[in-house]
Amino acid sequence: MHSDTKMKLYVYSKASWPSAPWLAVIVLGYEEMVNVEDVDLAAGENFDPGFLKINPKGTVPVLVRPGQQTLSGTVDTLRFLIANAPKPAGTHSDTDFIERVHAEEIDAHAALFSARDEEELELKRNSICGTFLREREEALKTYREFDTTSKHRAFYDYRYKLEAPQRAVYFGSSSDPEVASAKSAYFSASRQIWTAIRTFLRLAAPHYLPSPGTPFIGGECPGEDDFHFIVWLARIVLLTGGGPNEDGVLTLQKELGEDVPEGL
Repeated sequence: MHSDTKMKLYVYSKASWPSAPWLAVIVLGYEEMVNVEDVDLAAGENFDPGFLKINPKGTVPVLVRPGQQTLSGTVDTLRFLIANAPKPAGTHSDTDFIERVHAEEIDAHAALFSARDEEELELKRNSICGTFLREREEALKTYREFDTTSKHRAFYDYRYKLEAPQRAVYFGSSSDPEVASAKSAYFSASRQIWTAIRTFLRLAAPHYLPSPGTPFIGGECPGEDDFHFIVWLARIVLLTGGGPNEDGVLTLQKELGEDVPEGL
């Protein structure tokens, strides 16, 4: 297929939600039909004026379809790919499972940057999380400086202010009363996230998982629910120390404080 007729999927390979449609491209037989482009969010490539022409919100995933409306967001891009897949996809569960997986209180991105105490914050500060925040801040400053026409100035200012509270928690001095108060609130919110994740995995998720002998929620093939849940669960497993293998999910036992529910 000629490259001009191919669709293009913009993702960030280190993020959870953009990985859902990317996984669908691989599993559902789109590899000769879709070009995948990695947009480095840590380097602020999504703030580039060229990318903002594609998606003014500066977010991924984005699916560009020649001659058709561009789709953005995990739900819309994935739904389109499943509906038009060259290979069979599983059925939709017709439940609220996707909404539950995307709920703010168990957000995988928030869990990645969460810190429940000063020790965990120090670890995150010196990891990919701290690097991500630093590089994005510099990218925003640079793009704003070179936005001579001020076409995107309001957008850059908005994003800079939006991420400022998290930067203050990560890099601010605890001797500052405002920073100390913000850190305390951040630690509390982080503990709430992980409490919600444990509750979801122990009590809610098992009701949606397939019965023994059925490989996917969608049946014999992964369906819409599966793609959303797989990338969310992969992030949570990674954050609890698990790897990309069959036993990786077992690391959840330490976080859950009990055996992993059957079906995970």
